[in-house]
Amino acid sequence: MSDALRWPRYLGEDEAALYHVPPDDPPNPVPDQVDILSDPDDETAEGFLTALLPKGAAWGTPDNQALDPLSVLARFWRAIGSGLADVYRAFFGVALESTAITLITSLEDWEIEYGLPDPCLGPEATIDARMRSLLMKVRSAGTITPADFIELAASAGYTISIEEPEPFCMGGSEMGGDDELSGGDPVEYIWIVSVPNVPLYEFHMGDAEMGITPFGDLGLPADLICLFKAMKPAWTTVIFSV
Repeated sequence: MSDALRWPRYLGEDEAALYHVPPDDPPNPVPDQVDILSDPDDETAEGFLTALLPKGAAWGTPDNQALDPLSVLARFWRAIGSGLADVYRAFFGVALESTAITLITSLEDWEIEYGLPDPCLGPEATIDARMRSLLMKVRSAGTITPADFIELAASAGYTISIEEPEPFCMGGSEMGGDDELSGGDPVEYIWIVSVPNVPLYEFHMGDAEMGITPFGDLGLPADLICLFKAMKPAWTTVIFSV
């Protein structure tokens, strides 16, 4: 994790009040849930059962010898173990369905729970696209800091940066400096999302139409804009740029 970066201050806020830690670590790694019981073979499951048998000649283990794998008793418990292995695999499948990043069969149930398809993301036809929408929806819960929004954008496949302009403060700011004067909205409630490498659609005579085609239009991702405006703190204004 890199050193903490200074969070832009609000009016009257102490300089050391808040710190913003950027998300340098890989977000939301897939949890490792695999163990010896997650996908046992028949022989392994048989071993669980035969280990519980009494010892002795009557049970095919005289003088603590290993049970003959070709004996009727061993083959009987191997057949039972096959069913037990299926049960263990089914139990492990239930564990996989407990997280959105590992689910296999319960996608529709998760979509109902999270109100998908989302109007910002639209209906998705493929399983991979639906999984992507679900993960974005799950990860958007509790989104409040710049780091949260940067991570949410990364989940959607976008690399962004966020700037929070400093308001102009008499006695502390310089004319012509970096601090900005307020416009229609207080600067301290504005944050700017920069999305690099977006196309620019220009007005071309003969192809464009006056009154309909803008003189210059940035090809900003509509799904990201919709998602951010739906998730942003209500008292803030988000501006998209390149």
